[in-house]
Amino acid sequence: MYGHSYRPRSTTLATTAITSNSTTSITVADNTSFMAHDILSWTDTNTGVAEYFQVTTTDPNADGATLVVTRGVSGTTKATAVAVGATINLIGNSRTGSEVAQTALTTVGASRTQYCQTFQFPVQIGGSAQTAKAQVLPGGLASPFDFNMTMQLQHMVDDIESCFYYGKSQAPTDNTVTAKMNGLQAILTTNNTTAPTNASAYAATDLIRDTLQTARTNGGDPDLLVVSTNFMSGFATWGQAIQRIPAGETRFGTPIVTLEAPFLHGVSIIEAPLLLPYTAIALTSSEVYVRNKRNPYFQMRGNRGDMMEGDWLCEMAIEVVNESHHAWLQGITAFSAN
Repeated sequence: MYGHSYRPRSTTLATTAITSNSTTSITVADNTSFMAHDILSWTDTNTGVAEYFQVTTTDPNADGATLVVTRGVSGTTKATAVAVGATINLIGNSRTGSEVAQTALTTVGASRTQYCQTFQFPVQIGGSAQTAKAQVLPGGLASPFDFNMTMQLQHMVDDIESCFYYGKSQAPTDNTVTAKMNGLQAILTTNNTTAPTNASAYAATDLIRDTLQTARTNGGDPDLLVVSTNFMSGFATWGQAIQRIPAGETRFGTPIVTLEAPFLHGVSIIEAPLLLPYTAIALTSSEVYVRNKRNPYFQMRGNRGDMMEGDWLCEMAIEVVNESHHAWLQGITAFSAN
């Protein structure tokens, strides 16, 4: 899997504080995404007054963490004191248009190993059970073998979904150590909150902070929120009326139901009973894929003695592009309306 990070919109002043308005060299926490002529700003937390300044370093993304800047551009006043840790915001790049031999930002993706996981669910019915008369099976199914096929398919789908959430990757070595995929919990490392602020009195604003906001800060645009079942109680506690939105059916004829909440405009909510309580996942859905090496299918083995046998099989993995565009949340202990 590959991720291509977008350049962040902010960094922090690192190592040395600014103590004079004549300072023209600053050290930042991360400048690998800055370019010559970028316009930056910082804001005085006491007065709320912002200073704009412009990068004059040639190819700053190749010069470590130090930026040479022109202070007080765009008619702003040079600050006389800026503390270490102050936020430096990226406003945008501004050039003459005649620059040559400029160094571009890297577009090389960062790779991550993922394994396709094989799922196999056997179906076996003895001849005597298969031919028993007057059986009433759920859903109008014709025979015990068909019923067991349906049950095993549900078991396989549940296992696949759970592995999409909680899988931990491992390379195959032999018949006892099989290939295992990484799930979303392991893949989403940038925005992975396990001890949220206000965990014992978690409010709607906390949810936005830990999921949508953190993903959007890193360039994502989450449009899907997957939540554990007890979040339905959370939405009620927060006074949010959840609206049910029909979204068609799966290939197996199962209705797809999404929800929407007034405070999450444009974000679809899906209740996921297989998630552990107090878990939420914010996803930019256009960057999450199910990769099927072998689509789910049923393969008959035939008869062995008086036993009818077959297997549900599939081989797949979940892929996430730009993992910093998504967020994982767990560790809440109680919801609060305040």
